[in-house]
Amino acid sequence: MFYTVYKTTNLLNGKFYIGKHQTKHLDDGYMGSGKLLKRAISKYGEENFIKEILHIFDNEEDMNAKEKELVVLSEMSYNLCEGGKGGFSYINKEKSFLTEDRLNSLKNGRKILADALKAKTGKIYEDHVKRSGERFKDLHAEGRIQQFDWTGKRHSEQTKNKMSEKAKLRVGSKSSQFGSFWVTDGSKNQKLKQGEEIPLGWKKGRILS
Repeated sequence: MFYTVYKTTNLLNGKFYIGKHQTKHLDDGYMGSGKLLKRAISKYGEENFIKEILHIFDNEEDMNAKEKELVVLSEMSYNLCEGGKGGFSYINKEKSFLTEDRLNSLKNGRKILADALKAKTGKIYEDHVKRSGERFKDLHAEGRIQQFDWTGKRHSEQTKNKMSEKAKLRVGSKSSQFGSFWVTDGSKNQKLKQGEEIPLGWKKGRILS
């Protein structure tokens, strides 16, 4: 296993990233895992970056120490934090921040946030419905919204004709009259099922009041 410290440089603007890498093959094509570096490679293209292996060690401790020595945060650096930390070995050594208590705390925090958001969303909806109802009452009281009373009113002949034409399009099982028919005695209407006998004094059809 090779423990390396490398430098990846942007040939277009001179900005660079210094990192460490454990590998069995020095030419494995690894360019770096820094967030800013990855964004830059995606933006400018990998062909505009060059990687140099600065140091090779036979142990992780020396590798970490050298990286920490070389990493200097500046405007020309893609590094976001000091060197000497990170990697799986470091995480395994510093398990304190991944303890069961901390994981449970994070899970509980997410649940509390989710419950709060749900409750807030529900409250917003309830408030909206309440405000809408109150606003409707106010507008109605002001005469800006009118409720139509059809008592004693009839459709115009033009409206009746339109309704009739639409009704003709509803045939078969789609029609509300399917399997039944209207009968009238001249003053009252009644609907019968197909096959039923028409009462004495009644005839097919209906009158409109």
